[in-house]
Amino acid sequence: MTLPALELLVALCAPNVGPTTLLAIIQAESAGVPHAVHVNGPWIARPANRGEAARIASWAIRAGYTVDLGLMQVNSRNLPGLGLSIEDALDPCTNVWAGAAILSANYAAMAARQGPDQRALLDALSAYNTGDARGGFANGYVRRVLETHRLLMRGKAKHRRK
Repeated sequence: MTLPALELLVALCAPNVGPTTLLAIIQAESAGVPHAVHVNGPWIARPANRGEAARIASWAIRAGYTVDLGLMQVNSRNLPGLGLSIEDALDPCTNVWAGAAILSANYAAMAARQGPDQRALLDALSAYNTGDARGGFANGYVRRVLETHRLLMRGKAKHRRK
């Protein structure tokens, strides 16, 4: 999806979370491909469309793997708690909503522990990627999201100056 399309999607589907943060996560997770599927196993899936993505994800889950789905690469373990099916999670708006809900829950948990500050957000980003507050720092995910966030903000500042 194009950046303007993603910006609109984020604004409509997850209005209570910082849009640039979500856009940075989308870029880090799926590079803006709405039918992206990552099977947490020994192979790479590159579905051509949403239907193929749903078939690959269903097969992988039946085979005992977890999968990350859609723009925000929502992990299949999160689907029951969010009340979503695989097909739901591959809908771009629902996927952005789900990813924002997971990030928000992570942030609330981190903020309750250490206070509502930037560190809580960074730890929430780490947990979004790995399930814990440290793993996303160790594997470079938090750094990658922050760098993408900086680039997006720089682009917005340039656009405003024109």
